[in-house]
Amino acid sequence: MNIECIVAVGKNLGIACDYAHLPWSLPDDLKHFKTLTQGHVVIMGRKTYEALPTRPLPNRLNIVLTHTRDSYTDTDEVKFMNYEMCVKWLQSGTLGAKAFIIGGQDVYSLFKSEIRVIHLTQVFHKNKIDFAKTFFKIPNTFSLVDVSPHYMNNSTPFRFLRFEKAAHVTDHDKEYLRVSKHILTNGEQRMDRTNTGTISVFGEQMKFDIQHSIPILTTKRVPWRSCIEELLWFLRGDTNANHLNDKGIKIWNGNSSREFLDKVGLSHLDEGDCGANYSFQWRHFGATYQDTNRDYEQEGVDQIAYIEHLLKTDKTSRRIFLSAWNPCDLKKTVLPPCHVSAQFYVDNQDRLHCHMYQRSCDMFLGVPWNILSYATLTYILAFRNDLSPGFLTISTGDTHIYKNHINQMTLQASRKTLCAPKLLINPDVKDMDFSKITADDFDLVGYFPHDTIRGEMSA
Repeated sequence: MNIECIVAVGKNLGIACDYAHLPWSLPDDLKHFKTLTQGHVVIMGRKTYEALPTRPLPNRLNIVLTHTRDSYTDTDEVKFMNYEMCVKWLQSGTLGAKAFIIGGQDVYSLFKSEIRVIHLTQVFHKNKIDFAKTFFKIPNTFSLVDVSPHYMNNSTPFRFLRFEKAAHVTDHDKEYLRVSKHILTNGEQRMDRTNTGTISVFGEQMKFDIQHSIPILTTKRVPWRSCIEELLWFLRGDTNANHLNDKGIKIWNGNSSREFLDKVGLSHLDEGDCGANYSFQWRHFGATYQDTNRDYEQEGVDQIAYIEHLLKTDKTSRRIFLSAWNPCDLKKTVLPPCHVSAQFYVDNQDRLHCHMYQRSCDMFLGVPWNILSYATLTYILAFRNDLSPGFLTISTGDTHIYKNHINQMTLQASRKTLCAPKLLINPDVKDMDFSKITADDFDLVGYFPHDTIRGEMSA
């Protein structure tokens, strides 16, 4: 059966409010729908059919699914049948045309396993919409193969995405969940500096193919913009957590509060000052840290500039290495670095690979963030140096699940993995100073994950 579907979705894959009516007016989307479906078969539920402004849809054979088909009369343009009859008809090849599933929620779900192509309009509505109907979560058996530019109708931006059933399944969650399940099954109970307690194993490794999609978890929502904001904060050499807090990113607030700074012997630093952290080590390794207000231009070793120089001039170097672990500065920062080093490798196909080592790994809260962060760093470095991304390998030391995250981790492990999204980068990033790059220069496309799972951070 040559079955495709076409759908317009809003936030959280919402498709309709009540009685199948669309909650937006997008004339160009309707033209897109007409162009794709004219001359073919369109299959819909009864409520979707009755909500059509013009019915039946002209120049198409309309098939309406209903449990009460005897109440309707077939014509040359419209046929009424139940699901079983429709499937038999499609399998028989009698129609001799492509079939499009056009809604609503139950009909999309009925044909989920038969659909080969998904034409999805992603609508970025600003108003709050109470959706009564949603599209199904796109499984990892699909790949995102085409992304349109953004369009605008009636002050509402949208874009067209095309997903196709993939010959090769990309499952970024699989590696992460494999290690997580191993910890839950075989980990040993240990106390830790936070007195929360963990289940822990030592010495694991995860490998992600990042050539065609970005490894952000789909089994729970990961706040990707916040993650990229933090990565850019590192790349700018910024040590002031207030700059992240001003953007609503509070992950460093607890470890840079007045109380925490005083507790760890950094009472001379202003609140929000993270000391000689990742940012400082990446851009000014070896310089003497005083406080976040000082200008360290040309001081210490700029490891990011060094890496980019080697990627341009000596791609086969075994010294394309980034270190955040500086024993001399461990008492000058609010937290010793967890992800301590990364080595980069350019293969003979000009693919850039990254191998990161992380000494301490909070699997539920921290590691999903770290996976995305280092994949994005690899994308940025590849993009700026005429390379393409290859594989991200993460080796871990103390790899643990906090005891107050066991229920959340068990829930996440029970979820099915979904289609992997793509990360698009503004072409201008290639030549921009890192101080000028913002999160708006990145676009995560096709990310429709499972719901957020919340957990308290141990500190």
